[in-house]
Order: sequence, then structure tokens, then C-alpha cells
Amino acid sequence: MKRIKNSIALVCLTLLAVGLMMSCSKMKVGYLRTAGASFAPDSINVFHNIDPTSDRYIEQQPFVSTSIQGVAGTNPVNFELASVKADTPAAGELFMKLYKEGEISVVGGKVIVSLKATQQLTNGHYRLTLKVYNEDHEALLKDIFKVVVTDDELPIY
Repeated sequence: MKRIKNSIALVCLTLLAVGLMMSCSKMKVGYLRTAGASFAPDSINVFHNIDPTSDRYIEQQPFVSTSIQGVAGTNPVNFELASVKADTPAAGELFMKLYKEGEISVVGGKVIVSLKATQQLTNGHYRLTLKVYNEDHEALLKDIFKVVVTDDELPIY
């Protein structure tokens, strides 16, 4: 009788240990928090006509946003452009094409628009949705940033 009880106890402990190990392997790694994520300011203005004597023109410096704020998670936290809404569907498609070609990028929570991309984009507003992700988590930040393309720099008052 004692042997049967010991055998049953051993089987139960083995099943419990196997169950605990299986449940642990299904846990997601790390965390990702995006509540309150934002850019300050939430847009950049890029221009077709740049002063040819400026550093930006001479050194071909891209237009760069500020870093996104309010995103925390287990490193590495990655960013990519998920979608874009533009004034016209063709403008949105061109924006995504330039992103895939590397002329527009999202790196380290910053949006970067090259001068080459600026010359190809049509004037208008481009609202970006970013995908933020790490090993086991991801979030979409809908319409979180705006790129405004115009011909000339805005006057400074």
C-alpha cells in the first residue's frame, strides 16, 4: 500500500514539474510600453527649394525629426513605418516606395527624410503610422507623426 502511495505521489510531482516547465516556456520575453508615446513636435517640414549655399544642401543633410517619447521596453526596441496616409493615394504609394528604397527611414525612434526623397515627394501632408516592436511584443502607433512637404522654407518671424 505504501509503495502505491509513493508511486502515485511521484507521478503527481513529475506531472506538476512538467506542467510548470511547459507554462514557463510560453511566457513572453520582456515588455513594451507605448501608452503616451508621442513626438514633440509631432511633425517636420521638408522643402523642395533649399538654399544652395546652406550646410544642408552642401553636405546633403537629411531632415530629421525629434526622438519619439514615451516608449519603453526590453531592448532592442525597433521602429518601422507601418503605413502612411497622404493627400492622394499616389502620394502615399510614392512615400512607401521611397521608404522601401531607404530614402526615408525610421531609426531609433526618429523619422529621417533624405533630400533625394524630398525632391520626389509631392507637396502635401503625410501622416505616419509606426510599428514599434521587440522580441515578443509589438504596437502600432496610428497617425503619430506628420511630414509636411512644401516648396519653400517657412518664413521665420
